[in-house]
This record gives sequence, structure tokens and C-alpha cells, in this order.
Amino acid sequence: MHPAPPLHRSRPRFDEASQDVLVHLRRVFPIGTWTVTRFDGERQIYLTVDDTDLGVSAGSAVAWSSAMCQNLTPDGGPLIAHDMRAVPEYAAVIDRTGSPATSYVGFPLAKSDGTLFGSVCGFGRDSLPLDTDTHTELITLLASLLSRILEADLQATAAERALEAAHRHADTDALTGLLNRRGWENMLAVEEARFRRFGDPGAVVVIDLDDLKRTNDTHGHHAGDDHLRRVAALLTSAVDVPAVFARTGGDEYGILIGGSPQRVVGQVVAAIRETLSTNAIPASVGVGRYEPADGLDGAWRRADSAMYLEKSRRRGDIASAS
Repeated sequence: MHPAPPLHRSRPRFDEASQDVLVHLRRVFPIGTWTVTRFDGERQIYLTVDDTDLGVSAGSAVAWSSAMCQNLTPDGGPLIAHDMRAVPEYAAVIDRTGSPATSYVGFPLAKSDGTLFGSVCGFGRDSLPLDTDTHTELITLLASLLSRILEADLQATAAERALEAAHRHADTDALTGLLNRRGWENMLAVEEARFRRFGDPGAVVVIDLDDLKRTNDTHGHHAGDDHLRRVAALLTSAVDVPAVFARTGGDEYGILIGGSPQRVVGQVVAAIRETLSTNAIPASVGVGRYEPADGLDGAWRRADSAMYLEKSRRRGDIASAS
């Protein structure tokens, strides 16, 4: 007898499992658009899409207040709505948004702590046959299994991030202990796939110091080095959410904030500005929101542009005052 071939063991992938679930649902359930979505605290992001009807694309998003899935609560609308106009909760959303959809299917995806991650949901222009309720148990099972795969993937990703953080010595700026430019770019490339897989909210923040050259010229480069180390320490202490810090240039810092909606990002940026102001450190700050369409590189570009715009305004204000 020939020995059995070794089993191929691979880590669970939420995005791959999502695609498999939608392929199966397309075969058994008569609705035009199937999606797996993420609720990021403010928006519903369509992570994986199988669409033949409404033109929904992966990576697009709608405000949570405009999403049918906002009703995925114990006292919300039914999981399967044959005609949403007959359900007050869904009819109200249609009236606000002008959605062309008539039918809706929505089953929650929950994390292990019970919080809502997103949904498996479907939309269609036509009403559903009454016998589609017979698929409730199947979709419930698929959503439950997908939630378990999600949790396993999230845990594996967290372990990967911890291991990567422990092995970043070659990518560390010797002066500040933060990532250097190469480490920053490598980290963004790795995180890009994760942000896309889970639809994580987040932002890139860029900080550029305004007075480093003056410090070097007046007090010497040792004082300039001390200034850079002090700023690095102040930035890391000012940010109280998961983030990665880097010194991306001589007097420039980058921060990747992951897993935080824009409301929280705004609070973090305000805390950074307050910390810099309190410690009499003139600097220009820019922030760029992560968007699936152009990724973390696009967020970095937007943050950089916002920072330079602020720096230009600050220089204009200083010139006007003098």
C-alpha cells in the first residue's frame, strides 16, 4: 500500500471562506446580490460580493444609518424580508436612501465577545418567494461557521502581529526606537492585506516637526537628537489605541491607527495636537482615512498632503504676524 499523502494544513482565511459561502448561497437562494460585510463603527463595508443585480462592488461602503443591517438586533426586522416595504424598519431605510432593493436577507456575524462584526446579507429588486424561509436554518449555520472562521483568523492575525513586532529590530530607528522608513513601508504592505480582509477602519497620521533645523543650528545635533527622542516618547504616550509608530524621515513621524472608527481617530489626533502644544513643540499634523479603494498607501498620501497644507498655512500665518 502506498502511504497516504500528507495533509495540507493551512490557517483559516475569512476572505476565502466568505467567497465559498457566497458561491453556495448563489446556487440555492434566489436573490440578486450576496455580500459579506463589516460594520466598522460608522459604516457598512462590503468585503466580499457576488452581485448580478444591483452593481455593488467589493470595498464600497455605506453609512450605517443607511444600511438595512443596522436592524440586526433582537428587536429589529426579520432576517428574511420578502418585501421590505411591508416591514416598517426596512421601509424607513428605503424612504431615506431611495434603495432600489425590494427583498432582503441579513444574518449577523459575531465575534467571540458577542459584538457585531458584520453580516451575511443579500438584496434583490424582486420580492422573494414565500418558500425561501426554508433556507433560514442553512444560512444561520453558514453565518455561525463563518463567524468561527473569522475568530480563528483574527486570533491568528493577532499572533502574527505580535511575532512581527518582536522581530522588527532590523527595521527599527536606532535613535527613537520606532520603526524606520523601511520598516514603516514593509509594515504597511503587510497590513494592507489584513485591512482588506477584515475591512478594518483606521487612518494614517503624519507629523512633521517645524523647528528641528533651528534646534540643530542653535544647540547642536545632540540637542536635536534629544528632541527627536522626546517627541517619539510623547507621541507614543499620547495615543491610547492600537497603533504602530515610525520615524519616516529626519523630522517626520508616521502613525498607523488600526481598528478605530473616524470618531476615535479624531480624538487621537486631538490628543496628539494637545500634547505637542502643551510641550511647546511646533509641528504640522495631517491625517488620512483608510479607504479600501486605494488602501493604506492612499491614506498615507492623503495624510502627507494634509500635513503639507497645514505647514503652508502655518508659514503663512507666521509671515503675516511678522
